[in-house]
Amino acid sequence: MANYAFINGEVITVDAQDRICSALLVTGKHITAVGSDAEILARAGDHEVIDLQGRTLIPGFIDAHNHLTHQGAAFATVDFGYPAVASIEDLRNAVREAAENSAPGKWIRGWGMNYEKFAGGQQPTRWDLDDISPDHPVCIVHVSGHNVLVNSLALEMAGVTDDTPDPAGGMFVRDEQGRITGYAYDSAQQLVIPTSVDVGHHGPDIGYDLPLEELVDDIDRACKAYLKVGITSVVDPQVTTREMPGYMAARQQGKLTIKTTCMYLSNHQNAINELGITDHIGNDLLSIGPMKYYCDGALIGGTALFYADEPQTDHGCKCNKSAGRGYTYWPDIEAFKEALIDTHSRGMQFGVHTQGDMAMDIVLDAVEEAQRRFPRSNARHRIEHCHGPTREQVARIKRLGVIPVTQPGQVHETGDDLTSIYGERRAKRFCPLRDMLDDGVPAVISTDAFVQSYKPFDAISAAVNRLSLTGRDMGEGQRISVLEAIRSYTWNAAYSVYHETRKGSLEVGKLADLAIIDAAFLSVPVADISQQEIYMTVSNGEVVYRK
Repeated sequence: MANYAFINGEVITVDAQDRICSALLVTGKHITAVGSDAEILARAGDHEVIDLQGRTLIPGFIDAHNHLTHQGAAFATVDFGYPAVASIEDLRNAVREAAENSAPGKWIRGWGMNYEKFAGGQQPTRWDLDDISPDHPVCIVHVSGHNVLVNSLALEMAGVTDDTPDPAGGMFVRDEQGRITGYAYDSAQQLVIPTSVDVGHHGPDIGYDLPLEELVDDIDRACKAYLKVGITSVVDPQVTTREMPGYMAARQQGKLTIKTTCMYLSNHQNAINELGITDHIGNDLLSIGPMKYYCDGALIGGTALFYADEPQTDHGCKCNKSAGRGYTYWPDIEAFKEALIDTHSRGMQFGVHTQGDMAMDIVLDAVEEAQRRFPRSNARHRIEHCHGPTREQVARIKRLGVIPVTQPGQVHETGDDLTSIYGERRAKRFCPLRDMLDDGVPAVISTDAFVQSYKPFDAISAAVNRLSLTGRDMGEGQRISVLEAIRSYTWNAAYSVYHETRKGSLEVGKLADLAIIDAAFLSVPVADISQQEIYMTVSNGEVVYRK
């Protein structure tokens, strides 16, 4: 293993003092000194000296909410994302091309459809696909990951008919005659695609039943892509008995090169309890962290649970009887709260997918009751996404010590759609990072890849600029600085899974997980942030990517 002395750079330490130095020393797997060029060169000895030539060195990015296996699969399947697919005709063309190039009976699957950006925002149906794919089952995953479109053959193979009832935590879209259109929301997805695990009302599941070697290939593919953009660690926020064998095999084969913390989905709660697991377990490369729960649905797709305090467009979704729109995955809210309280009582950390303000109160009420019954300091429960909290709820998040794990990329990639669905006032407050940081909340920036771009600079740009794809102001009052964004993407992310003593900042004794940006990053115009590239990525003191 080589030892390195990095000099002549802009070293953003993300330490408690937010020091910016010029040089850093790496010996073996760890950082052994941070300081000036002279200080580091005096200690360099036989270390290889790397002149950064003014480039910026930061801690490796920690993507604390990243569906690594699904992103790896998305790289290898049909791209239905915008702008590649911007209309139903584009959608048909993509399916037609895939059908012409695959054997009859083979699944056509792909990711990223955003029909909200189609002219008129018309939701496609199975009948748009049937004539061009009579011999291929088709599954197209919506950009949110919470909805899918399938064709008639896929419905037939799944045994789903117009008489099939909506499952708890999901629904089928039906036309005026009551016929299922092929569009399935949330837990209804599991009824129309071949999956290897039944997650019930515990969340969406778009995990195909794949051979183990394909899952390992997906992991390998994603890891290689992530290292190129400076990501050295991720937290996978939905791991089941499908994904875990893939991670284990990829680790054994040396193909898991991104440090991964797995959040087991709550359908496994009883098994975890029976095993007696009450804390994080594993090592730096692969570990089990918080339990993952789902409260409500998705912003895009319109199933997030909001109070009915202002008009909202219908957007094709049915409303919860007690709310303005959206629904919860769990049919019994009290049972949901008790499950969270039980996890807390066992000493475990949990993270809850929570988008709307009504869902936010449900989750915060549960956290408060859990602490009342079973007081625990430093519980660090996470709210995954946390995009729709009110100002008062942000203050409550601070008081309860909850960590928001946000994805500001959504306000850029789907900001125009969010505005049309929820109205300008609400849309401009989505992902209120400024309020969170001003209140002293250690908010985290992540990507939710495959749902959004996996590239850190895209997420940082969104947090700093708060502009939609068309340049619409998405709440300039919630903008944060570049340095704040870096901290949210590194130290705060590490803190969200108790890893801040090992990584997340450039300090003596921590793992040498580094990303070198091919620019003096703090001098880059904010409009150009998303265009930046990584020059070098270092993990455990080893150069794992060089431009």
